[in-house]
Amino acid sequence: MACTIRGIATEEVLRVFDRDHPIKPESSNQYARGLLEKADRQFNGVWAQMFLSREDVLKIILPPHNHRAGGGQVELIPISGMTVSAATEKIRGMPSYQSANTCCWKSITYWMDHYSAPVFLSAAPVRGSSDYQHLAHHEGHLIHLDGLHRLIAWGLSGKLDPDQYDKRQGVEAYVAGWSVA
Repeated sequence: MACTIRGIATEEVLRVFDRDHPIKPESSNQYARGLLEKADRQFNGVWAQMFLSREDVLKIILPPHNHRAGGGQVELIPISGMTVSAATEKIRGMPSYQSANTCCWKSITYWMDHYSAPVFLSAAPVRGSSDYQHLAHHEGHLIHLDGLHRLIAWGLSGKLDPDQYDKRQGVEAYVAGWSVA
C-alpha cells in the first residue's frame, strides 16, 4: 500500500482543496468539496496525507461519470464504478470520445500537461451520495472523491507507466478514513 506520510486535520485538507479548486459556476468543485465534507463526517475527521504507489493509483475506484449535463454523449464510467486502469483502457479504445464528450476531454487534456495537484480519496464509498451507492467490488480499493480527470489524463499521457512513475515521488493523496496508527 501507499506510503503514509502523516495524519492530517480536516481544516488542512479543506485548505489544500480550496487552494487548488476555486468555486466557479461552471465547475464541479462545489460538489467535490461537499463530498469531502460528507467523507469527513463519515470517517469522524480521520484523514491521511499519502504518496501512492503506481499500483494503488491504478486500483482507485472511480464513480459513475458521463458529462451528460455538459453535452457528453458517451458514458465513460458505469454506475458500478471502474478502476483508473480500466477507465484509461476504455477511453484508449474509444477514438470518438474526444468529439463525443468535449467537456470531459477538455479537462483530461488540461491535466495531461500538469501533475502537481493532489487527489482526494476515501477508504470506502461515501454514504448518502447517489454516485457512490452502487459501486461494486470496492473492497481493498481507495475510492475517488476528487481528481477523476487528473487520474485518467495521467494514465493516458504515460505518467502512470512504470518507467515514468518510478521517477516521480508518486501521486499525492488526501484519504478520508485512513488511520495513521
